[in-house]
This record gives sequence, structure tokens and C-alpha cells, in this order.
Amino acid sequence: MRKTMYYAVMNNVDKITKPVLDSFDQLPPDPYLKGDFTFRYRAYGEALVKGDLVHWTEPSDFFQSETINDYAGGLARKFAPLGPEVREFTERFVAEPQLRSMIDAEEFEIGVHQMRVVADGTHTGYPAPEGFHHDGFDYVTVSAIAAHNVNGGVSMLADATDESIIVFDRVMNPGETLVLDDKAMKHYVSPFTPKIPGEARRDVIVVTIKIHA
Repeated sequence: MRKTMYYAVMNNVDKITKPVLDSFDQLPPDPYLKGDFTFRYRAYGEALVKGDLVHWTEPSDFFQSETINDYAGGLARKFAPLGPEVREFTERFVAEPQLRSMIDAEEFEIGVHQMRVVADGTHTGYPAPEGFHHDGFDYVTVSAIAAHNVNGGVSMLADATDESIIVFDRVMNPGETLVLDDKAMKHYVSPFTPKIPGEARRDVIVVTIKIHA
């Protein structure tokens, strides 16, 4: 029986190493963006978690229906593979007893999205261009890794049945992880611009979780 857990905040600051931070500088552009400005850079990986073991697999194409994602849904998207730094971060994260207690599972599939979103003086950064949305999984975790010169980028959670019922509404601090029930909640991050002239950037690691029956 599924445990009732709508959302929670974890602390993962101890897992943010310099190699993890530096790896965001190597991300390639997301090839599925609309418009003439590359506001998102991205890598992706998949794994099967079984007890204490994390078995990384060859990533499949990432697909979401247009109902789930009206921005890039309906496309079989292929992204660059995750590097070893983010794999290590993820392995340590999914082993956390606090996370296991929240999702109440010892065997599950994960998809790991490493993303940097940027803005500059003439272009806005869009962490969630699809608006309030589900990802189409059982649980979703969003780990704030770093932010530079960001004005905006507010994380929000809404009740799945009524987007006007906001239950979480603030900027996440680096080291915080938001864990949410993807069926009960919709999530969103507001657009951002630079605080002062120059580039703004926001780095996150998103893990989607599909529980094995």
C-alpha cells in the first residue's frame, strides 16, 4: 500500500563536491528548446536501484506525453550521458535512509536529469517552460546544487487537483532537496533574470522515481 507523503525537504549539502559543481560547466545544450536562445544545458542517466545496489543502464530515449508536458511532450528525447560525478552524487542520495522512508521502497527505477538553466541581460531563464506540471512518475526529487546571480527561480508546489492551492513557495537553497509525490502534487519553478548585469545560472539535479510493484 502506498505511503501518504506529499512533499518533504532534505539536506544534501554534504554530497555537493567540487567535482559535482565543476561538472555543470561541461553540460551540452538541450537540443529540444524552442526559440533562438539556449537557456538550458542537460545530461541524463537511468538506473535500477535494488536494496544497496545501483545498476546504471544504457539510457533510453526520454519520453513524456503531450498531456504531461505541453512544451516538449510527444518527442523521444535523447540527452548526453551523465558523468561519474553526478552518478556518485545520486548513488549516495538514493541510499539515504530518510529518502527510503519517504518513498517506502527498496526497489525502484530512477531517471537522473542534470540541468543548468541560464539567463542574461536580454534573455530570461526558464527552469520549467511547461508551467505547473507532473513528470509522470511516482516521486520526483529536485536537488538545488548552485545558483549564481539569480533573481527569481522560485520553486512552487500545488495540489494536483487545484493549482491555486500552493503548499510550497520559495527559493531553494543550494544543498536542499525537495521530494514530492508526483501524483498528488504539481511542481513549477518561476522564470529568472540576472540580479546584476551579466549571466545568471541555476544548477539542479532532478531524480524521477518509479516504484516496482
